[in-house]
Amino acid sequence: MPCGSAQRRLLRDFKKMTADAPKGIQASPVGDDLFNWSAIVLGPQDTAWEGGVWKLKMSFNEEYPEKPPSVRFENEVFHPNIFPDGQICLDLLKGSGWSPAYDVCTILLAIQSLLADPDTHATPEGGANPEAESLFVRDRQGYYAKVKSLVDKQLEEDDMGCLSAVP
Repeated sequence: MPCGSAQRRLLRDFKKMTADAPKGIQASPVGDDLFNWSAIVLGPQDTAWEGGVWKLKMSFNEEYPEKPPSVRFENEVFHPNIFPDGQICLDLLKGSGWSPAYDVCTILLAIQSLLADPDTHATPEGGANPEAESLFVRDRQGYYAKVKSLVDKQLEEDDMGCLSAVP
């Protein structure tokens, strides 16, 4: 069976993740399915997200890297740019903001950066999570406390620590 351009690119992305993953991110295909990946993003240091292990599912199609993958958080996240179902509102993951130059590392680093630095809207009601955006805009300390409670909840529930989250 010939190897398509999407498969070649995904193999290259996997090789890069294996050889030189940026600090705080990991990703790999699920089993031998190159088009479905499991990833983790560690909460950025010196933020309310620090200590959290944020699990993601990445789904690629045959048009990758011409089209962006679908990326979704698997665990609970309270963030202005993340829908309650885990979908991420990030220009880089949309058709108009996507570039074939982006790879798995770029995507995960952008998501890690977004955690620490939300993209707020003129009206919080227009965001992916209006409650999170409103709290972020109006009561930053309350927002950070809510995020920190999610990190603490992860630590309480995960008796294996970060090891259980590694794909």
